[in-house]
Amino acid sequence: MVEKSEVAVAECQYYSLNGVQSAVKTCMDAIGGFQSYINPGDTVLLKPNLLQAKPPEEYITTHPVLVEAVINLVRDAGGIPQVGDSPGAFDRGLEKYWNITGLTEVCGRLDVELVNFETAGSYLKSRNGRDYHIAKPVLDADLVINLPKIKTHSLTTFTCAIKNLYGTVPGFTKVEYHKQAPQPSEFAERVVDIFAVNQPCLHIVDGVVGMEGSGPSSGDPRKLGMILAGEDGVALDSFITHTLGRNPLEVPTNRIAYEQGLGEVDIDKINIIGLAPVIDNFKWPPKLSSTLEMIPGPLARGLMKFWWIRPAIDSEKCNQCLKCQESCPTHALKKPGTLTKDQQAYIPEFDYEKCINCLCCMEMCPQKAIYHDQSLIYRLISKFSDS
Repeated sequence: MVEKSEVAVAECQYYSLNGVQSAVKTCMDAIGGFQSYINPGDTVLLKPNLLQAKPPEEYITTHPVLVEAVINLVRDAGGIPQVGDSPGAFDRGLEKYWNITGLTEVCGRLDVELVNFETAGSYLKSRNGRDYHIAKPVLDADLVINLPKIKTHSLTTFTCAIKNLYGTVPGFTKVEYHKQAPQPSEFAERVVDIFAVNQPCLHIVDGVVGMEGSGPSSGDPRKLGMILAGEDGVALDSFITHTLGRNPLEVPTNRIAYEQGLGEVDIDKINIIGLAPVIDNFKWPPKLSSTLEMIPGPLARGLMKFWWIRPAIDSEKCNQCLKCQESCPTHALKKPGTLTKDQQAYIPEFDYEKCINCLCCMEMCPQKAIYHDQSLIYRLISKFSDS
């Protein structure tokens, strides 16, 4: 890591190609330009966030205009761009994701290869005594440009540069890693491991419109008006977290990555180039970690069976697509469940004895039909805590 990490930020209020490309160029020029990272003929893999097969106007995925802008600038620097990702759970082929998110049109028009991580094979990488499968195109590329979107995350609090590289793990292997690390802190360690084995890379952040509330897919769009870039993904995530009104160390992926020497979290030790917008009253997700830590141990243990926050299904929104069942690593959603009003289909039903609160179901639900259900004890405690 450089002695003082650099984060470049530029204002960008709308998803116009000229505006986004100008903002990206401004950021990159501030940290040395694309020519500092790309040699002529280099293969450059662009890794957007394609969490769900949703159109750009729902602001769940990296906007295709940012992808197009970076493609243009990579080519100007002599690089050969590719675009690839592995969504959390996919059905009917990855092509559906490319099509709906707008990347088929962009990459087809610009003659850029779309790389399928699911069929390309993987390399086994080890870190902290744990093994991880990483898609071959990621590690074979001369440079990876990570293109995350600023969003809240109901399990890890926040998702951006660090968390987006979790998508370099192909297919449903990601679900297995969730199963192996059911607690938020354990999962954050896995996310940081995967971030680490993908270094070094360059990060260019879609912060024009982000997501607040119950992200990364069930939250609300929030205009932020910025593009950011940097080589230190930890510094980027920490600066953005700070800008959104949160202590960077409250985000477990930031804290763990910093403790492992992967980047900087201290805002005073980050060289900020450019002016970030003022973001007021940004909405963070409910805390899933221990609000009970403020209660004495014996009393906390007695209250535990009455204290919970867990996923539940809104039957009015559920369309019985069963993506929640497909994405659940512990098979905690069972069928049959509740018969719907038209008596035609069944709502899946949670087996909370199996549920590990990983929220894969919420993350992958295309209808935003899964919400946080909270017990009365949880609501009362949270009211008087700092959550």
